[in-house]
Amino acid sequence: MRCKRAWAATAVRCWGTESTLYANAVELGHQGRFGYNSRMTLYDHYAQAYDDSGQIAFSLRMIPYLDQLLQRHPVQGRSMLDLACGTGTVAMSYAQQGWEVYAVDASAGMLDQARRKAKESGLDLSFSQQDMRHFVLPHRVALVTCLYDSLNYMLTEQDLGKAFAQVSGALLPGGLFLGDMNTQVTLEEVWGNNTFFVDREGMSLILRSGYETETRLSTVHIVGFMKRPEGTYERFDEHHTEIAYEADQVQAALHEAGLGVEAAYECFLLSEPDSRSRRVMWVARKPEISQ
Repeated sequence: MRCKRAWAATAVRCWGTESTLYANAVELGHQGRFGYNSRMTLYDHYAQAYDDSGQIAFSLRMIPYLDQLLQRHPVQGRSMLDLACGTGTVAMSYAQQGWEVYAVDASAGMLDQARRKAKESGLDLSFSQQDMRHFVLPHRVALVTCLYDSLNYMLTEQDLGKAFAQVSGALLPGGLFLGDMNTQVTLEEVWGNNTFFVDREGMSLILRSGYETETRLSTVHIVGFMKRPEGTYERFDEHHTEIAYEADQVQAALHEAGLGVEAAYECFLLSEPDSRSRRVMWVARKPEISQ
């Protein structure tokens, strides 16, 4: 337990041989929620408005879907890592169900919100600020989740491969990985080159998206206004970039990391994705015996 607490605080002191790796991970992790984007403020300001802006609805919808997936693709044991955990909604749900939960995110702001929510709910789970390409855990786990298109923030195949390799290393033999990704349909047609508005009590958000066909990159510029206690508003700006991967690229990266693909689903359904699918849930398993 002492080692677990030290991990939650620094994720370094319990593993002397991992110290250099973690130091690099923290340096990279400060660049964004997932460790890739260009500034340490990515999601840190938006975190204050994240749940209230409606984003929590995705996680609440995801929880029963994960239960369905685990019925189809069972795991042995009840230990898990929620990678790119955000404000901790999914991690908290599994902690409430009695799972041993580790939660990793590179955004200090998102983790602040997650810790606050867990404390208010009286839950015992461990949060750590780390890069999804360079993270360490106290021990391997039976399940790793990486949700809400977090993997699309890996803007090169090399970085996607690094993230999958870390997932593979974190899993017990026979362990399961569940991760969803936006498709090109979402980035090019749904987000496209549009402007979206969110106006809620105490905050307003303007989201401007732009898609580049050649690079398959979608960049969203968020301008937010958060109401301060004294009644004035504070502005923040964030730039988020995602990339659309082809299915064969994802499969190849999972295979290279030593993970066998068990299924790919139209996200929130149990049917196969097609050319018009907006989001795909990948299900992959670490072999029982390393090959």
